[in-house]
Amino acid sequence: MTRGWQLQQPAFELLLRELSADRERAAAEYERLRFRLIKFFQWQGCVEPEVFADCTLDRLARRLEEGVHPEPLYGYCQGIARMLLLEAQRERELHASALNHAAILQTSAPLSGDPVLLDELLKCLDRLSAESRRLVLDYYQGEKQAMIDRRKALAEGLGIPINALRLRVNRIRNQLQNCVKKSAGSE
Repeated sequence: MTRGWQLQQPAFELLLRELSADRERAAAEYERLRFRLIKFFQWQGCVEPEVFADCTLDRLARRLEEGVHPEPLYGYCQGIARMLLLEAQRERELHASALNHAAILQTSAPLSGDPVLLDELLKCLDRLSAESRRLVLDYYQGEKQAMIDRRKALAEGLGIPINALRLRVNRIRNQLQNCVKKSAGSE
């Protein structure tokens, strides 16, 4: 999460001084703040709340080292924590999107792991109309119950039954498969 920057002793000392002038009280405040962050990340459903809490405190120390002295400190720290959650969510969505792109092309021949075919898939997706591309990508978003609920919402939003949605997406998927096969076959 904190890429390219590691907490060093001077930045940590600066963070402690910002928490309190008294060293022992600063250490107690640091532990209290860390505990509150861990609880926050647990409530948000994070798998590793301690890692997120430490990363939040590292980023706070980095900002202090850069000369930023936020008021109130605890509110600023909470903002950093929320931003970390958003970053983690974006990373999960990007990862899921990449997996969904690969899932679209499940055919009799195994395609996953082949960077050439995945690159062709992305090119073929770009050739679709914006509406078709959005539909097929939205159709494959989510996991398990979230995916089912999303598909129901898509069908309702289009004003069509769920089976009609399945047929429409299947046609688009067939277009993609044919496009990839042609592109891969011509190379």
